Amino acid sequence: MDCCGNPAFELEEELGHTEGVDWDLVRCTSCGAHALRQWSEYASDRIFHDPLTTEEADGFRRSEGRERILLLKRWYNDH
Repeated sequence: MDCCGNPAFELEEELGHTEGVDWDLVRCTSCGAHALRQWSEYASDRIFHDPLTTEEADGFRRSEGRERILLLKRWYNDH
């Protein structure tokens, strides 16, 4: 993800683990853009940052439990 000329991400919230992937909500410290970070201990050299709208980031932040797992699975399937 190239949100700006100098992306640097900080963790906002660990979202959980599903589909063999760990998911984190992160924010770029340079421009403030939100992203969904996907990574796995089985492929630690492959970390992905997918851009999120403010509304999507808020939706992940407000979700809990089963609802959050379903949001993450839907994201995984759609992207």
